[in-house]
Amino acid sequence: MNKKSQVWISAILYTLVASVALVLILEAGIPILERLKDSATFSQTKDTLLNLDQHIQEVANEGEGSQRMVNLEIKQGELLIGNNQILWEFETKSRIVDPRTSRKYGNLVVTSNANVRTIENSTHYLLTTYIKNDTFEVRINKTGSESNWNPINTSEIIDYISFNNNKLNGTFSFSINNNPDSVVGNGYTRITPEGNNTNLGRAKVVAHINSSFAEYDLEFILESYADFIITRVKNFEPK
Repeated sequence: MNKKSQVWISAILYTLVASVALVLILEAGIPILERLKDSATFSQTKDTLLNLDQHIQEVANEGEGSQRMVNLEIKQGELLIGNNQILWEFETKSRIVDPRTSRKYGNLVVTSNANVRTIENSTHYLLTTYIKNDTFEVRINKTGSESNWNPINTSEIIDYISFNNNKLNGTFSFSINNNPDSVVGNGYTRITPEGNNTNLGRAKVVAHINSSFAEYDLEFILESYADFIITRVKNFEPK
């Protein structure tokens, strides 16, 4: 009886060890499987949108009356159509695209955590980002150009900063070592990238200032999902 009991106990132990090993293997493999699944979803949707873009271009080139029947299958994510664009949003923990970067495939732009929008007109640069349902916005005065410098004052560079359309009170002034001579001079402002853009990882406006104290660049940077701007001094040359 003792020997038979020992045999049954051993069999039960082996079964338990095998079950635990199986659970451990599955738990370790699930994140990998999820990444592979998300990567496959991304690749399939990218190919689908590229195919759709090709059909749109063909119809446009063929002229009035031309038409196509296109199968558009989107298994995951959210598809939005409006403002003369088709937008597909997909949340994933996989690093399919580097954060705050974008890649361009013809007319298709792939971005990750990149939601900065810029607008450039004759008088201002507007930088906007969105945090859930909130909007953070910075408007910077446009002055001069690289070939045509104008008088510039650091306290007049930022027109306003707003959060959900509520403008922050006060003015924004910048100086170096609290030296008043660093505040005024001649120069210009420019935006990078130029023009009107969407789905950017970051955008910046550079104010080039040539004062009696120094010649330098004052940068204003807005990154995706940020409710603040980064300011820094670059290319400093004292006088």
